[in-house]
Amino acid sequence: MVRRVVAVVLGAVLGVGVGVAPAWADHGTAHTIAQMTAHYQDPGLEAQNKPFALLYLRTTEGMRDANLEGEFSAPEFWDREVIPTFADYYLDAYADWRRHRMREVDPAWRIAFRAMPERLNCTQLIYLGISAHINNDLAFMIEDMGPRYTYADHKHVDDVLVFRTRPVVYPEIQRDLCPGLFGEVVPPTADVDIFAWREAAWRNGQALLAAPDRRARDALARRIRADARDKAREIVRWYR
Repeated sequence: MVRRVVAVVLGAVLGVGVGVAPAWADHGTAHTIAQMTAHYQDPGLEAQNKPFALLYLRTTEGMRDANLEGEFSAPEFWDREVIPTFADYYLDAYADWRRHRMREVDPAWRIAFRAMPERLNCTQLIYLGISAHINNDLAFMIEDMGPRYTYADHKHVDDVLVFRTRPVVYPEIQRDLCPGLFGEVVPPTADVDIFAWREAAWRNGQALLAAPDRRARDALARRIRADARDKAREIVRWYR
């Protein structure tokens, strides 16, 4: 993407280490949903990646609807920046993985994208994507957005997930992708973990914003990515 090329060039000129994650989106939520629909409908999308792709598409639609109904404090900001930028972290990671640019794909996403559906159940495949996007990406998106991204709005996303997304998407995943989904044994803390992960991402995002210098910020970024990798490994080992 153009912004990525610009960031890399600036990093080379200034001698600053620049990550490959997006710093902002260049489109709105409607365009993001069109991208995610095409991604989910892509005949080349691997079986292990379809459940999370559908989950995230429906989540983004739920976020769009909540934002259109005035549930967030700055609708234009959420439409043009928050929702698209967060989605770009996932879409960019998948695009890099598909093009075999593995050095640009964070470990949590590499584990999720290459998961073997014959060895993992659908719940694990879904949670690998959820964990990577929250534990790996969310803090960096919060850093990108800065102080306009408020804690009250961050917490309201939890309500969108519970009341708008979950009742719609899990029956659809079960119907279209994973017939045995509702019969799978889920670890007792799995759902609670999602909201704990989101809380930790908020704290990590604030810590990134408050880092006193680039070295401290990059050390924290490495820890975030390592923690997300470790959580992905835990999910893979759930039933062992």
